[in-house]
Amino acid sequence: MDVKSKTVLVLGSIILAVLLVFIIMGKRGIMGLYVLKEMRDRLEHSNQVMKEENQALYRCIQRLKNDPEYIENVARKELGMVSEDEIVYQFKKKKKKSR
Repeated sequence: MDVKSKTVLVLGSIILAVLLVFIIMGKRGIMGLYVLKEMRDRLEHSNQVMKEENQALYRCIQRLKNDPEYIENVARKELGMVSEDEIVYQFKKKKKKSR
């Protein structure tokens, strides 16, 4: 091999090595693609969780619009309401003795 052939071979090898580094490590390379796929998977999971929450909220809204028993149950739990014929007893909590 003459010097010209060796020079072309060395330059070709260097260019190939640089291209491989960009393909693997570059912003649009294999590593970047992996990062984008991971981000996409997280977003899809988050989207699915939000869809499920939206469906649950929609069902709750429909029950609040149409189900008097559910409305009463929510009023009792969240607002502490009682019906007219009920008596509420409140007890003082005992204080714990400190040692």
